[in-house]
Amino acid sequence: MKRCIFCLNECPDTAEVCPSCGFDGSEANKFKYSLPLGTRLNKRYIVGGAYSKTGSFLCYHAFDCQARRRVKLCEYLPEKLMYRLPEELIIKYHNEKCSMIGDREISAFYSHFTKLCTASENSVLEFTDCFAENSTFCYVSAAESGTPLSSVIGNGRTLPFSKSVSLLMPVIDCAVKLEKVGKWHGCLSPYSIITGDGKIKSVTGYSYPPLSFNSPFDAPEKKLGAKSCGSFTDVYAIGAMLYEAVTGFIPPSAAERERGRTLRYPQSIGEKEKRIIEKAMALSPDQRYGGAGEFFADLTGKTPADEKKKLPASEIVRRSVLALASVCLAVSVMVLINYYVIEPFKEQKQASDLASLVGQTGSEQDDPWEEIKEKHPDIAFPDGMNPSFAELYAINSDFAGWISIPELNINYSVVKGTDNDTYLRRDIYGKKTSYGVPFFDFKNSLRELDRNTIIYGHNMRHDDKIFGTLEQYKTVDGFKKAPLIGMSTLYGDYTFKVYAVFISNSKKSDDNGHIFNYVFTEAGNERFRNYINEIDKRKLYSTGVDINENDKILTLSTCCYDFEDARLVVVGRLLREGENPEVNVSLAQTNPNPKFPQAYYDAKKLDNPYKDDPDLFF
Repeated sequence: MKRCIFCLNECPDTAEVCPSCGFDGSEANKFKYSLPLGTRLNKRYIVGGAYSKTGSFLCYHAFDCQARRRVKLCEYLPEKLMYRLPEELIIKYHNEKCSMIGDREISAFYSHFTKLCTASENSVLEFTDCFAENSTFCYVSAAESGTPLSSVIGNGRTLPFSKSVSLLMPVIDCAVKLEKVGKWHGCLSPYSIITGDGKIKSVTGYSYPPLSFNSPFDAPEKKLGAKSCGSFTDVYAIGAMLYEAVTGFIPPSAAERERGRTLRYPQSIGEKEKRIIEKAMALSPDQRYGGAGEFFADLTGKTPADEKKKLPASEIVRRSVLALASVCLAVSVMVLINYYVIEPFKEQKQASDLASLVGQTGSEQDDPWEEIKEKHPDIAFPDGMNPSFAELYAINSDFAGWISIPELNINYSVVKGTDNDTYLRRDIYGKKTSYGVPFFDFKNSLRELDRNTIIYGHNMRHDDKIFGTLEQYKTVDGFKKAPLIGMSTLYGDYTFKVYAVFISNSKKSDDNGHIFNYVFTEAGNERFRNYINEIDKRKLYSTGVDINENDKILTLSTCCYDFEDARLVVVGRLLREGENPEVNVSLAQTNPNPKFPQAYYDAKKLDNPYKDDPDLFF
């Protein structure tokens, strides 16, 4: 059996027309800017045909090579902001304004769907993966297969209350997990829940924020919009489905009930069961369960009142004090030893071992790839990559380059994940460590450098590992010591002259509701000029290095401790073709009045002279 390249369903090897979707090899993707058939994304998904457009997302049939199953893959591709050239993968923005909007939305969508994927673990929620690639964002969900719950409940068929609860328990569990990550479904109904063999297989139809107030399963507050909704509106929908399961009939809508229509039950339903359903379907959110967790607790017999009776506050305090007293000292000692002795030693040894693997091919033949591929037959090395990095890429295909500032003892491998969280607390081998590993921004494209290439790394404060020595750049003497930064990707070696060093914030509350955006990857000439003007205000000193709108830059971002959650940012300008790499450090001059975030002035008890100064770069 082969698979149809459009729908990814299996079909006979001799079939010229797919029996599932009718694809005959003619025009495949009818949607503008869609990906070419057979594109592989995230090293895992084979993309088939695009079959629908939902909001800003284009939806494709796809095949998950790891799980060996069909999935739905949705790509963020709003035509008003971006486009894709025929047979190309990378998307492009129409203009600078579109770029700003798109970057902001991609970041928001990524954070949103990461939480949904977390809620999907060990639940029937449909989301399975999300990742950034080709300068845009994709999420993956289960391919719908089965029959809707509407074919199992209602239409005059009744189920005992206990069996109805058992049937709907996967949906309730799904709502509880969404609530724990601060989300809610928004469109639960018998038509968005897929069953198979009489059991619920998946919850589909996620719609956040809600779009209508037409369904009998919609809570009354949905007509007011997303700000008035939450997990308690999911509770209403589940209560309505529970009503349909036990009565055999679709419940009256909230609007009908507001006009006086009542809920009716068969005689077999007891008062306790009625109370649970009516509390779940209360027209006022104040009288309804506060969320899915509270609803679940009542259904399973563990009400908040019962919990308080079992463990009074005084008993909780007494037991906690006794337990903590017995283990606190031992745990504290072990944590301190690990943090200050074991982890630093492991990190230093690992960095040294990784550096020794650069250029290690075993021989000095003209073409080392024959030997490399013979040694690693299962590794698909990217075309055009530097063979000196082959051993590191074989360890982890997220390996993406190297950062080197010898004068500051910075000499580290750099990875690039599918997000900016994976390597915060993991090393190149995927093992947990508080040091993490330096990593490129997941939006950066490294075959050809973006306008701004960004590398993040920790500053551990108690030692100088990773990016801790970047603190030396706070002074002119530190700059004079190390005016050049070496950076390599899989595809090229680059040198950057240090242009500026400044302090920024990571929370809006630390700078009058604003975060200075230094983590963009692309910018047009005017936007880039505005950015340079802004960092000129912020830089601690001028280095004598010039910069223009045709240059590309490198940004190193790490923590610093001038105030809580502060960031130290080092900006380097790419060495131009034919340019002398030497830097005249005698031209460096201290900035007498650099612009800092508001929290800096608050920490120093100083007035902020830039409080009313608007940013030109967003």
